[in-house]
Amino acid sequence: MGRHNKPASQLKGNHKSQTEKKRLAKFEQETVGASDRLEQGLEGLYEQELNQLRDENAENNYDILAWEAHKSSALGNIHISDLIDLANEMSLLKEYEEDIKIYKRIIFVGEKPVPNPAIKMRQESLKTIGIIKSRLGLGAVDIVTLARQKAEMNEKDGLANIFTKDIADKAFGEETTNEV
Repeated sequence: MGRHNKPASQLKGNHKSQTEKKRLAKFEQETVGASDRLEQGLEGLYEQELNQLRDENAENNYDILAWEAHKSSALGNIHISDLIDLANEMSLLKEYEEDIKIYKRIIFVGEKPVPNPAIKMRQESLKTIGIIKSRLGLGAVDIVTLARQKAEMNEKDGLANIFTKDIADKAFGEETTNEV
């Protein structure tokens, strides 16, 4: 199975023209659609979606994830089921970590010491979370790429503003007076 295609906003290089990148970005935006249900958090879920959340911790996780997804505008209503899966898996991970704290790394079955199975389940849960995050474009590399793009966009705007006469004078402490 190959790697998922990058979103159009993250494409680099010359293998696609600017027109093609714009067309892909528009198509992705239409595909993602609105994020009004994400903005509402738990209230935006239909009853069957709400029933898929395994416990209160998963509900809290979903509420946070949905709000952040809406703010970033990278995800839309179409991603709700993936966010539910991610919230449930994060809830499971928390349970595994609590079990590991209580029972430590080795448990006893009768008198025989055995590695705590919660450790292996925790590792599997972390892998699953990584897969879901990658599918949603929330991996570390994706986040860094988006942050870099936002910084570059802000930097271009900022540079244009910095070199205007009034702001440059204030920044460098040069007060200009029109006295003769």
